[in-house]
Amino acid sequence: MVTLMLPKTRDNKPYRLRCRFGIEPWPFPGRLAAEKVRWAEVFVDDMHLQGWEFISRYGVRMLGPFPKITPVTIRPRRTPSAREMLDGIMRGERFLDKGDNVVRLVPPLAESEWWEYELAAVFYRPQIMVEVPDLHEEER
Repeated sequence: MVTLMLPKTRDNKPYRLRCRFGIEPWPFPGRLAAEKVRWAEVFVDDMHLQGWEFISRYGVRMLGPFPKITPVTIRPRRTPSAREMLDGIMRGERFLDKGDNVVRLVPPLAESEWWEYELAAVFYRPQIMVEVPDLHEEER
């Protein structure tokens, strides 16, 4: 049985949420200002669809530029156990480190093809947020 514990008062705690947008390097100041306004509107609209309300008195702060980084999913390789390697070792196989590295180097800002700027705005959520565990977590 789940017990739900709620505070007596629901105060709307503000959160500073962030988003990033990409732009070509060395943008003109007018273009950068226009892109900031455009992406800030998209950011606020997207957060509103998710149930967040924008607090306009804090405004939208822009940070950057940063080199554009494309997120990648890193899947760790499974290392075979000693028992699994035993047959291969008896046949003369060698299990050496291949020297692979999952770390990717980020180019310097001056050599980047795209730049990223970060927008930060303050939001609050009037609804109560509830965390639901994933299916694989419930089985434990």
